[in-house]
Amino acid sequence: MRPPIASLYSQDLDSFENEVPFGFRMTFFKGPADSTRCLLTINVDNKNLLFYRGPNYFEAHYEAFLNMRDAKTRHILKGVWDKRLRVPNYDETSLEATYDPLEWEANAPAGKFDGFIEIKDIQANTYGNGRVSVTVPDFSKNLPKLSTPMFYDPGKLVEGDTPPVPPQEDYLHQAALKYPAGKPIFLLIEAYADPASPPKDWKLTAEVVKELMLFPRIEVKLEDGIYRQRKLIEVPTKTMGLGTYEVEVSLRDATNNSLARANTFKFRIIKSADWIDANVQDEIRYLKYLVSEREMKRLLSIPEKEQAQALKEFWQKIDPVPATALNELRVQYFERIDYANKHFTTEQKEGWDTNMGEVYILLGPPSEIYGSRLNQIWVYERENLVLYFFGHNLRNRDEFDEYIRNRRWWKDSGETR
Repeated sequence: MRPPIASLYSQDLDSFENEVPFGFRMTFFKGPADSTRCLLTINVDNKNLLFYRGPNYFEAHYEAFLNMRDAKTRHILKGVWDKRLRVPNYDETSLEATYDPLEWEANAPAGKFDGFIEIKDIQANTYGNGRVSVTVPDFSKNLPKLSTPMFYDPGKLVEGDTPPVPPQEDYLHQAALKYPAGKPIFLLIEAYADPASPPKDWKLTAEVVKELMLFPRIEVKLEDGIYRQRKLIEVPTKTMGLGTYEVEVSLRDATNNSLARANTFKFRIIKSADWIDANVQDEIRYLKYLVSEREMKRLLSIPEKEQAQALKEFWQKIDPVPATALNELRVQYFERIDYANKHFTTEQKEGWDTNMGEVYILLGPPSEIYGSRLNQIWVYERENLVLYFFGHNLRNRDEFDEYIRNRRWWKDSGETR
């Protein structure tokens, strides 16, 4: 069923610390007459919702409230949505794989809108909220321009197939910003030219950006003489490791000069079942801070077909809250590895494998940081620990090792590191 059409809209979110983390996106296309077509997507992190058991499913229930206003035109938008989310099983795989966002579409006048959004988990009586501040673009002036790149959900595809470009009148579904490793990303984007200066040898380019990593530029040619065009850009992910990336889309002329640039979104490559099967040994080596050298050798010596099960059993042994579907320690551990890889990677080592990465993974973010980029002091007030770094190398290594030895939080695994 097509969602109801409203009349106003937004894009950027300043999210507070809250009990119900969520994502908020606005994608903009040219609408009828001089309006802008706006697609709203709100996605609540399934891991932070309270699910109850149904006949053959588990269900969460939340409400979303949005209030926005254009100070100049005094246009006001108030919306209240009621959303129920179902998963077949209450386990980590089902929660990670299920993407069922709240979607809404509107035609809006161009302008600057500010407001507030709130999410309430009905069953847990917990909240998430944030400020919304957005400029709805005007696609009828200062051309050429590009729409917001939309992470397009084409539905089920046979591997290797490319979906057709959806017609402009179709209702569009946003895809998740978390992609299983190896699954292609499809960006839907429109280019708008001045009818007096139609395209001639123009092209769209997409570049995936990640710190210290380069990926080939993707190019899609535009037809000559057509001043409004819709294109799909396929972004392959097979060569991308796990982590967070950003894609930049530009409109370029025949001499490669940039004519327009689109707003960008970040996306994450996450583990898929295929990735886990193909990269079990990578996950095992990430455990170097949790297991002894003897246990690491044992895990690596297990036949490949049995390693995934051995990993599952390992995490079960040190699960801090076995009653929940998620292993909170495992989630936190790999989130910290992802952060370390993004912030501490050097030309010689991945971030997780540096001294700085090790400290961050085991202790989390410090209470305070002093010094320059080259010389840093990390203060952990609760642990009564001060650590000194030169570059990414820990200078008082012995003090850190002693602290860790005396406070092994992985001791339940039965290992001695």
